[in-house]
Amino acid sequence: MRILAAGAALFLVIVIGSSLWLSRPLFDEKLLAAPSSSLAIAPIARAVTLAKTTDGAVLLVTSSDADGVSGVDLNAYFSRKFEHAVQAHGVLGTDRLVRVFGQASVMRRLSWDALVSPLPTFPRAIAAGTNYREHAEEVGHEGEPFLFPKLATPTSWDAPVADGARLDYEIELCAVPLAHYDGTVEVQLGFLLCNDFTDRWLLVRDIDLDGPMGKTGFALAKGGDSRMPVGPFLVIPRVEDFYSAIELSLYVNDDLRQRTDAKEMIWSPQQVLQKSLQQCAEQYESAGAAVSLGDCEPIKAGTVIMTGTPGGVMFNPLTIWAPWAYLGVDDVVRGYGTHLGMLTNVVTH
Repeated sequence: MRILAAGAALFLVIVIGSSLWLSRPLFDEKLLAAPSSSLAIAPIARAVTLAKTTDGAVLLVTSSDADGVSGVDLNAYFSRKFEHAVQAHGVLGTDRLVRVFGQASVMRRLSWDALVSPLPTFPRAIAAGTNYREHAEEVGHEGEPFLFPKLATPTSWDAPVADGARLDYEIELCAVPLAHYDGTVEVQLGFLLCNDFTDRWLLVRDIDLDGPMGKTGFALAKGGDSRMPVGPFLVIPRVEDFYSAIELSLYVNDDLRQRTDAKEMIWSPQQVLQKSLQQCAEQYESAGAAVSLGDCEPIKAGTVIMTGTPGGVMFNPLTIWAPWAYLGVDDVVRGYGTHLGMLTNVVTH
């Protein structure tokens, strides 16, 4: 019995020690202030920035800083109701929005908490897994990236996130097709900041490691009403490869956990969109039911395309036994992206 007890104690020490080591931050850096490059919008020569307000207006953002944003109220300027930023761009187009930029007669100044998700409320996104090599290495995945359905509706940049058995974060650059995509011609993409929250316990519980990656475990573990907060800005580039200059970062309780340049992704955003259409009819398992990757022919304008996360997540196969290695109630997760604004999400019961 003493031998068994000693063995169990040694096993527990190894599990705890390994979990603490593997879940440690990759960076020794504290958040002192929100990055100014994230809070400031892109110059109008490089991109158009849109947002939506709590009172339903779509805003053409002309400036932003730590205190809030300023912009043209497009609903007031055109005397019509735009439901979301994707619709406003579809009606007006980039060139017309550039001409409206700076019209002081319908300018508004707002605090950050007056902004909500700028997207339509589709209940599903399409996501790419292990699209950064460092993330593939840390979770032990070999082979190319893969796709899976994210069964979640976009929520606001400051929305709370419900706790889970093993709740993990994933800062991501999200792409949004601004027109229906049927694969015949390339469509313009808008970009925004996202967090792909995941209950890793559900993922590990349901995953079939003998089957294709992404087909089991992922849909349920990554789904849920609060699992996809998105940034307040929908940024529409006017220059090629705008996304490659975006730096992404994420902090937990002000400790830096993730930081990378979006140019390090393996599949580009356009490639992820193309593969999403090619695989859109494939079936995935979620709580015993079959779900498809997304809507086929076309992929609708406004569909969120999640392009993957860099290294620095909490999950590792050895940490799954250690709940203390994951997010808990009252933890604060902050995400930033160059010219994309910020995410501030508190974990709640």
